[in-house]
Amino acid sequence: MINLGKSASGAVLGLVWLAACGGDSPFPAPGTSPDQASSSLTLMLSSAGVSPKASFVSGNSSVTIVNSDNAPHRLASNPDSQQVDCPELNSPTLPPGDGFTATIASRNATCGFIDSLNPADSNFQGTITVTTNDPGLPGGGSDGGYGGGY
Repeated sequence: MINLGKSASGAVLGLVWLAACGGDSPFPAPGTSPDQASSSLTLMLSSAGVSPKASFVSGNSSVTIVNSDNAPHRLASNPDSQQVDCPELNSPTLPPGDGFTATIASRNATCGFIDSLNPADSNFQGTITVTTNDPGLPGGGSDGGYGGGY
């Protein structure tokens, strides 16, 4: 019985450790849905690319783009060549060390983005999934933010 108690204690401690660790997955934590997405997001640009490449935010969230690379970058909505699908992602050219903050409009959409100064570099491409519970928007309300619209 003593060994069983130690094993159970070890298992409980292991589960507590896993729960406390979190992680840097761009997806909502297990048991949460995209409607419970964050109200803010920071995209970091470095020599390795953008991080995170995929993320979830709720509508009317702030998105901050920080250029920690040694080269300038300019994020733009993708794939529309005129960048009109998610225009709030269209940043000015960000020199090294500069940043830009925008508010993502309340809608249910997946906003792709690229670095328009390096459009073929997949390291600087990603998506932000925007969700809302507004029943007046496509996909809003009781369907969990899925369906409709795009």
